[in-house]
Amino acid sequence: MKKDWFGREKSIDELHHDAKIWVSEINLIKDEIRFLEHLLSEKYIDFLAAGLHKKIEDSVKQISVQKNIGTTLLEVINSQNKILAELIKYDSVSGNQNYLESHKKLEIEVNSYINNYKALKQRIFKVVENVMKKKDQKKLTVSDEIPKLLDK
Repeated sequence: MKKDWFGREKSIDELHHDAKIWVSEINLIKDEIRFLEHLLSEKYIDFLAAGLHKKIEDSVKQISVQKNIGTTLLEVINSQNKILAELIKYDSVSGNQNYLESHKKLEIEVNSYINNYKALKQRIFKVVENVMKKKDQKKLTVSDEIPKLLDK
């Protein structure tokens, strides 16, 4: 079956495998989003103290957007899977250009979603890491002063 994916052919199994991988990736991202939401709410006071209220507020909004996009993509993938099952049933996958084009477009959307999410996660981790370093530096400064106070 000629699918025109970068000059190679994709079989029905590969089309189905793509969808399984996408669902797996999006479900992993959903789990990570729950973790990030918890992390941001748990450290919220530290972020406020560091003057990062606006950055965290923006990150929370972006997480919400990513969560909604992921949910929508899962619905579209499930719909595509149902269409693929019907096309397989009637042995008409290769003749259905609409399905093949929509699969290609969905592949681009899913890859874009994953890349955008990874960039967001990286930005959040950098902010959290910087706040944790500042907090640890303050703790070190205070703990260094305790022995001096005890010596007096």
